[in-house]
Amino acid sequence: MHPQHRPPAWADRFLEWFCDAELIDEIQGDLHEDYQRYATEKGHFRADVKYVWDVLRFFRPSSFSTPRIYWYPVMLKNYFTSAMRNFGRQKAFTFINMLGLSVGLACSMFILLWVQDELSYNAFHQEGDQLHRLMRHVSFSSGETYTWSAVPMPSAKLMEQEIPEILDAELMPWDDEVLVSKGDSAFRENGRYADQAFFSIFSFPLLEGNAEEVLTDPSGVVISETVAEKFFGSGWQATGILGQTLRIDQNRDVKITGVFADISRNSSIQGDLVFPIKPWLDDRPWLEHWGNNSLEIYLRLTPDAEMASVNQKIQDLMDRNMEGNTAVFFAQPFEDMYLWGEYRDGKLVGGRIDYVNIFGFVSLFLILIAAINFMNLSTARSGLRAREIGIRKVAGAQKGALVQQFLGESLILAMLATGLAVLMVELLLPSFNEIVSKEISISYADPRYLLSFLGLGLFTGILSGIYPAFVLSSFNIVQVLKGNFSTSTKGGQLRKGLVVFQFALSILLIIGTLTTYSQIQYIQNKNLGLDKDNLVYLPMEGAVESQFAAFKAELLKQEGILGVSAASQNPLRVGNSTSDPTWPGKDPEAALLFSIINTKLDFVETMKMKMKEGRTHQASFGTDTLNYVINEAAAKAIGVENPIGLEVEFWEQKGQVIGVVEDFHFSSLRSKIDPLIMRYDPDETWLVYVRLEGGKLEEGLASLEKVYNEFNPTYPFSYTFLDEHFQRTYRSEFTIGKLANAFATIAIFISCLGLFGLASFTAERRTREIGIRKVLGASTGKLVLLLSLDFTKLVGIAFLIAAPIAYYVMDRWLGGYEYHVPMQIWVFALAGLVSLLIAWLTIGYQSIRTAMADPVKSLRTE
Repeated sequence: MHPQHRPPAWADRFLEWFCDAELIDEIQGDLHEDYQRYATEKGHFRADVKYVWDVLRFFRPSSFSTPRIYWYPVMLKNYFTSAMRNFGRQKAFTFINMLGLSVGLACSMFILLWVQDELSYNAFHQEGDQLHRLMRHVSFSSGETYTWSAVPMPSAKLMEQEIPEILDAELMPWDDEVLVSKGDSAFRENGRYADQAFFSIFSFPLLEGNAEEVLTDPSGVVISETVAEKFFGSGWQATGILGQTLRIDQNRDVKITGVFADISRNSSIQGDLVFPIKPWLDDRPWLEHWGNNSLEIYLRLTPDAEMASVNQKIQDLMDRNMEGNTAVFFAQPFEDMYLWGEYRDGKLVGGRIDYVNIFGFVSLFLILIAAINFMNLSTARSGLRAREIGIRKVAGAQKGALVQQFLGESLILAMLATGLAVLMVELLLPSFNEIVSKEISISYADPRYLLSFLGLGLFTGILSGIYPAFVLSSFNIVQVLKGNFSTSTKGGQLRKGLVVFQFALSILLIIGTLTTYSQIQYIQNKNLGLDKDNLVYLPMEGAVESQFAAFKAELLKQEGILGVSAASQNPLRVGNSTSDPTWPGKDPEAALLFSIINTKLDFVETMKMKMKEGRTHQASFGTDTLNYVINEAAAKAIGVENPIGLEVEFWEQKGQVIGVVEDFHFSSLRSKIDPLIMRYDPDETWLVYVRLEGGKLEEGLASLEKVYNEFNPTYPFSYTFLDEHFQRTYRSEFTIGKLANAFATIAIFISCLGLFGLASFTAERRTREIGIRKVLGASTGKLVLLLSLDFTKLVGIAFLIAAPIAYYVMDRWLGGYEYHVPMQIWVFALAGLVSLLIAWLTIGYQSIRTAMADPVKSLRTE
């Protein structure tokens, strides 16, 4: 035979593997001859296809002499035909299973997409496993240990010089909003300062410029492609963008030295502009002090670095250079920053990885609930297929072949459900993205998505069908053909156990959802110690900063404006702190942490905080720039019965305590309220706060915009409501609450589908019993109660199993908040009541329908 006209070798091996030797001798020569003729006439490729098809036509089940995994077209066609006929005969059973499986699979796919998105954070850097962030644990006299990423700036250079495993130590302040303008165009963008090696260490691709040079020019800036499009249009690459000038904050010009691709939203480091850090450091000489912790440092280590050794060397370096250092320094893997970011008392306790794990279990729960439906209905209706199985066994079918047939049917149903689930995901993905505040998309060109969905469908099909397949294939031939077959007591008990397990998972999700909802309501309605409603803030810049007194006076004349002040930080998210304050009688060995806010006049009044004693800063007291207002926690930490008039010194400035404000929450409700000092320092405030009149928000905002534009005509007017910032702070909690509510509802829905199907079958099996009872005088109500009682018991048992597990899990979750709702008995009572009501409603229709049926007709039919 011509070398180019030989059939595929693997097809011949396939033939030898599956066919008897006699059959091979009989057909192989003819097949080869036919192949050569067809290849000459039609071409090599078409001959290959025909040869493979001819080989498959000669497969016979009898040719399998040893147990092997086989799947070939003839048998697949038989399985598929049998499955379709069976599905057609049991339409209700098929519909319930298909709907339950597809909804469960769709939810699991959504969770899979969400988890994949969470796990992808910071995972795109080429040397990600070598990147770390420097952290420190600081313990205080109160017994608490805090963990921060803010570290001393001078340590970066020394670590590069003295620790061989550290290749680079990248200094980086937190990102900040800046005003970028060119001509008449002006936009506020997130900017950050970075060392020269920024684009070499991190994998942020440069579209223009050289990674080693773009941050060497002190007056340069590297911009994102989005910023480039804003100022130079979509064809910016053809305009010679390098060397173009942008104006920053209306007070300095910078030259574009590079353009980088937009940073992925799945990055902890964000920003649209990157400035060289050297000029920024030169303007802040106080950062050279080892006691100042105001920057982050990112480390790039050698591939073979041993972390315990590196951490010890870092600690030794800090101890040598920081007099009296008690902080513990360590390097945190950069890829863990997002998921493993929560420390408590100096120990890593988790972070968003907790939510990833929780929803991973929820996904498994939903698959289990849907699979249990299939198991229950398949085994419950097994009697309807008993005769078919008996005949197949008499005809010579082995148990293995029957197992494969029934498992094949479940896989076919699961694959159909998978296709329907993918359609659901595609249609509902925009709504899901809105709920979780993400931009998840499915790229069908990426085989990972299709393989993941296919794998999920196969897993569900095997999980659903493996038990029913073995049950159905194990029927006794003699009993079946004699007509003495009945489902076993053991099978009935197993079905009841599966119903209990299914509803226990649903009740667990209900209790979790109700507890999450209670905590979210508590967060939203918690008295924070200030009024966050009707309060907006905007950046202090331009004439608003230089002429603030006139700006404030003009605003207070306008309709809808009740108060105006300014501060250095958001009062709900204070990050600046110090352990420096001293006062007469303080234990010199004591280390206490105080948070600091710099304010202008009327800050307490604008925030609607309440004074416990003393007064606030006032213009009539010329020395108030040296005086302090503290909160109750600070007064308690100081330990003086009446702190008014107490002399306090910090940052080399002495002043007196003139007032005590009631505690307010200036950090997350996960943390307790710490000591706080408010300084009157007009030159160190950067945010303007404006209190609007309730009921006149539109008028107040219009007044604010008018006055702002009068003072700052070249600046874009923008503002943020303080309560919107509050919502963003707890966005994770709100998102988790929405997802928990949706998945609990779906879990209940899937459970009810299975319960409805099982109740229908149970009612059908008890038709004769119900007819006899009616003839003997049983009322419809008693019959409904009789039919419902078994399922009610099962739901009750499920509640008793789920309640203690839910209590343990949710009590631990609430324990992550310093301020939270208690575990309340009404949550468990409501969850149990809801479960019972849902079960009764689900089985009620079938129970009533069966109980009201004509007993004469039932008995005649039986």
